[in-house]
Amino acid sequence: MAAAARARVAYLLRQLQRAACQCPTHSHTYSQAPGLSPSGKTTDYAFEMAVSNIRYGAAVTKEVGMDLKNMGAKNVCLMTDKNLSKLPPVQVAMDSLVKNGIPFTVYDNVRVEPTDSSANYLRNRE
Repeated sequence: MAAAARARVAYLLRQLQRAACQCPTHSHTYSQAPGLSPSGKTTDYAFEMAVSNIRYGAAVTKEVGMDLKNMGAKNVCLMTDKNLSKLPPVQVAMDSLVKNGIPFTVYDNVRVEPTDSSANYLRNRE
């Protein structure tokens, strides 16, 4: 691989590493992207991109709004069912969205198998 191309790959990997979670609970100082081969002679580059996070633990639902704000979300559809919509976790998520200035719509007709009316509801909201 040419030196310029290798430098570009290294630059992109560093940018991906810096784009990691910025929330106070989950941010850290260790590297998420593996380093490049120290030999410099190999053409086999392997790296991983974290495109989705699964969070668990106390109070992580309070971070939903901050995470979506960091992602640049402009309009969010909060999907739940009628029973869950009455419980505290959904209210915590909505409070987090409001606190972070994220416009959202609640869709509480979620079913195990979505119907055409579910898809049409979302299409009509665009």
